Amino acid sequence: MSENKGSTEMLAAVEKEVQENPQSVVALHRLALVYARLERFDDAINIFKKALEIDPFSFELRVNLGSLYFQTGKIQEGIEQNKEALKSHPGSAEAMANIGAAYLHLGKWEDAAKYLQMALEKNPDMVPALTSLSTVLVELDRLDEAIDAARKAVSLAPRFGVAHNNLAVALYYKGKYKEASEAVKEAKKYKYPVHPEFDKKLADKLSETYA
Repeated sequence: MSENKGSTEMLAAVEKEVQENPQSVVALHRLALVYARLERFDDAINIFKKALEIDPFSFELRVNLGSLYFQTGKIQEGIEQNKEALKSHPGSAEAMANIGAAYLHLGKWEDAAKYLQMALEKNPDMVPALTSLSTVLVELDRLDEAIDAARKAVSLAPRFGVAHNNLAVALYYKGKYKEASEAVKEAKKYKYPVHPEFDKKLADKLSETYA
């Protein structure tokens, strides 16, 4: 069975389930996810909203709708859905990290740091939050904290190239060029596409400093 045929048959089955049980949040949620998988994003968003009319306090619905908004470039809408999710689950590190990453995307560094640090208070070993936080802290010129966050991310996920890259950037701005170079090597080892301009700037600093 081809993937397209399988997806079409799955969609037909879930649509039938919703027709038979139009107030079923579980069925509506499943249909929204199928629409999203098929990149029918407007349909997916509409179904998520319909499900939330029935169960406005569903954490999963809020977070998944938020993720869909992020995926389609509607960052502020995604933030709002995750904030709504926090009202029913105020201790959710997942929702906090989602909000922090979204604020990072918007360049709102202070807000991003706030939510990412809140997430890490709940789950100190959350590698994506640590990695995002290291980026934010560099932007805030809090370099020692950025290095600590990136080092912890690397220790928890040694094969995560972006964590090595973020460590390299923080070390570079701290003036630790040799250590930054080692971190870049690790990032490349794990197939992270280090930005050529950063690579050149680091090479130039190494030449100037250790010539």
